[in-house]
Amino acid sequence: MSSNRFGIVQGRLTQSPSGCLQWFPQDSWQTEFDTASKIGIDYIELIAEVQHNPKNPIWTDSGVLDIKRLAKKNNLTLHALCNDYIIENNFLEEGVISQNIDLIKQARKIGIEKYILPFFENSELTLDNMQDYIEPIRKVAKAAYGSDITVCLETILTGKELLKLLKLIDLPNVKVVYDTGNRVAFGHDLPADIILLGENIAHVHIKDKNNNNENTLLGTGLVDFESVFFAFDNIGYNGPYTFETVRGSNPVNTALYNMGLVNFFKSNSQLNG
Repeated sequence: MSSNRFGIVQGRLTQSPSGCLQWFPQDSWQTEFDTASKIGIDYIELIAEVQHNPKNPIWTDSGVLDIKRLAKKNNLTLHALCNDYIIENNFLEEGVISQNIDLIKQARKIGIEKYILPFFENSELTLDNMQDYIEPIRKVAKAAYGSDITVCLETILTGKELLKLLKLIDLPNVKVVYDTGNRVAFGHDLPADIILLGENIAHVHIKDKNNNNENTLLGTGLVDFESVFFAFDNIGYNGPYTFETVRGSNPVNTALYNMGLVNFFKSNSQLNG
């Protein structure tokens, strides 16, 4: 039995409409908890969508109770929540900061440990605009601090630039998400960045991408998973791995394949370490 803990992004155990990768399974979100438990996944990484969806259970007290009930029934943890809203809504706007604080209040009710902020598209955080983001991130992180929630930043920045950002923010509950697919798409040196960031990595997204920046089945794209997991072992990372992967023709079979692939490379890196 594997000692690796696995999570999966909400919606990835359900076949989505054509062309939709990040997608909330509105009519079947409950069944994913049962499916995840049956195949050995530890948690579903909840999502708040790019446009506000009041029917997402994350936003109501009754929905929160449903999420907690389903997690308990299926022996899952409630580990992570990703706020995709900032992808289409500028994080620097007061209303968006307020949305984050409101979502953290809901995350606290659920018992979420990690709050993911994907700084892409309309909220793209770069070396040039980094200074503008410091205080807004601090404001959100301070709201999370009292709830023992770690705020995890996902950006296009290199490892060196991320260390600079963390130093400027200077809060103990702000860490980084390491996303293998996005990192390789940005042309970063994955193993070197992992070793440089070390204990600042609080959360890992596993995915693969090709030369066209398209998501692909794990092991068919540009990510050298052997060197990646060797680097994770090198820094002593013992947290879970969240699959943010393509669904393939059968989402459940794809998830099983993904877990097998990670277990293979993890055990291989440990044998050769």
